Order: sequence, then structure tokens, then C-alpha cells
Amino acid sequence: MKNYLKVFLMMMVAGLISCGETSKEKDKKETKLEDDKIENTGISFNIPSPSEQFEIISYLDGIKDLSLINDPKRRYEGSLKQSLNFGAYIADVAYLTCFDETSKYLQYFNQLEKVGKDLGISEVFTSEMTSLIKDYSNSPDSLFKLSNDTYTKSFQKLIDIEKGAELSLMLAGGWLETMHLIIGTSKGFGLSPKIDKILVDQKIVAENLIDFMIDYQDDKDVLNYMTKMGKILDLYQELDCVVENTNVNEKDGKIMISGGETCTMNKKTYNKLKELIKTYRTEVVE
Repeated sequence: MKNYLKVFLMMMVAGLISCGETSKEKDKKETKLEDDKIENTGISFNIPSPSEQFEIISYLDGIKDLSLINDPKRRYEGSLKQSLNFGAYIADVAYLTCFDETSKYLQYFNQLEKVGKDLGISEVFTSEMTSLIKDYSNSPDSLFKLSNDTYTKSFQKLIDIEKGAELSLMLAGGWLETMHLIIGTSKGFGLSPKIDKILVDQKIVAENLIDFMIDYQDDKDVLNYMTKMGKILDLYQELDCVVENTNVNEKDGKIMISGGETCTMNKKTYNKLKELIKTYRTEVVE
């Protein structure tokens, strides 16, 4: 099973808002988007599982704001909007669950079921998700742990039935919604330092998502959202970064690597990210 599934697992289920004590960003190759075709780099995705993400949600230093999430009563026409908002709604479910608002979960499940039917993917999700809700609706911990396998199977099926372009757009919509939730949950730049670190780490996640989407860039909508994500990545070039010599040491039989590039958020980049995410997220949900 390809590593791209890990991207969706982390983003869609646990929500990137729950990254908590993430490691600082290490040196990574620059991603540049052109109109020409891009070759898949075969990069390995090293992304935490949903259960790992959920476990550390309590460490966030933000504020719950349910007005941030998308209205489950909205109706979307066309596969582009439906795919984007299917991903956005799953990110909203993660947000609700992380903040112990699981009583609202069914509204979003019903919406996911409707949108999934319109997209022709309801057979992939309905039986798996219905089982989870029936057996684990009162236990968010169990829901997240079980959802790892459930979503892995579901999204592999999407690839099998040639819905990779739709999956790419779900990923993009879910990531934009998650970034919107991260920023909206923050008390503001410098006031929620753990969330500032989470935002820095999203550069790696965005790069990984683009690497997944490369296989489906012949679809004009997929290519369009790859370009949008590329513009967001351009803002990450303005982070405050320090480069240190890379050191490799052995301790207790383990190889320890330190150094490289460490980046931190600054107010200018934070505000630019906030505005661009707001623009793109508004395009998705409205």
C-alpha cells in the first residue's frame, strides 16, 4: 500500500490542529510549481497517525470556536466543490471530536453521506463509517484508533475505482480547512506559540500532499489546487530560519542527528498565511 494514504489519515481524521508538540522543521528541498509536468519524486511521507495526533490535542494553546467550521447544511454542485468540501467536512469532524463536541458529529456524517453519494463514492465510506458511529460514538479515543484502518481501506478503494483526482481534491480541501481551523483556533501570533510551531510544520505536509497530487495533475482542477498550495508554500520562504552544522552522534546504541535548518514563524509570514488561507478557504466553502 502506497505511503500517500498516510497523508490522508493524518490530515482528514485527526486534523492538523492536533499536532501539538511537533518537532521543528528540518531542511527540506524547495518545491517549485510550473505549468509543465512535474515528475513524482517518490518522497516518503513520515506523518503521525490519527491516534497519535489525537493523543496530544490537549497540549494546544488555542481557543475553541465552533463558528470556524463549515455549515453542514450547505449544498454543493459539481465534483470540484463536492470533493473539496468532502475533505473540509472530515477536517471539521476532527475539530469537533478534538474539542469533545461529538454530539454534533451526526450532522456532519449525514452531510458526508450525501456528498459522497453525489460523488459516486458512498459505497466506499458508508458501511465503514456507519459501523464506527454505531459502536464507538461515545468513545472518541476508540473512534480515532479504529478509524486508522477504516480510512486506510476506504481511500485505497478510491484509488482502486479510479477516483484519484477526487481524492486529491479532498486532500486539498481538507488541508485548507485544517489550516483555517489552526489559525482560527490560535489566540494570535506569539500568543499561541505551540500553534505557531504547528503552522511551521505544515510546509512539510503541503509538500507531501503536492507530491501525491502529481499523479493526477492531468486533471485541471487538481493542477489548479496544486498551484494554489504552491503559492502558500512560497510564503514559507519568509520564515525566520537558522542553519546549523549537521552533527551525527551515537548514544546508547542509537544514532542521533542534530543541526540542519530550524525555522520559526514570524508575524509578517503569519499574517500573509492567514489572509491567503482565508481567501482559498472561502473559495472552497462558498
